[in-house]
Amino acid sequence: MPEAPILGSINMVADLSAASDFEKKHTPHIEVSSETGITLVSITVGWDVPHPNQPDHYITWIEIFAGEAPVARFELSPVVTAPTVSIVVDLDPGTVLRAVQHCNLHGLWAAEVTL
Repeated sequence: MPEAPILGSINMVADLSAASDFEKKHTPHIEVSSETGITLVSITVGWDVPHPNQPDHYITWIEIFAGEAPVARFELSPVVTAPTVSIVVDLDPGTVLRAVQHCNLHGLWAAEVTL
């Protein structure tokens, strides 16, 4: 994939092991850990390949969905914030959790996991 702006629909990478660095730095990484009834969800953009965090190129927000229902939205600022967020959720096993992020230059990117 060329290093060019992605415009339009939400971009999802089917196979991260075969993804380009451009795709890796934009695809949200979802990590889920459960302990004594508490489920912690952490989202990192640029987990494998760091995403820039400068005034002209940064992650503007990260949203989390359970199925189609919105769970949380985190607004981010360039330079002073990192594109990493965490939240405790109370969701049933089998729920599809989706993270969507917006890069100010390259549009919307998403990833999903099933709890």
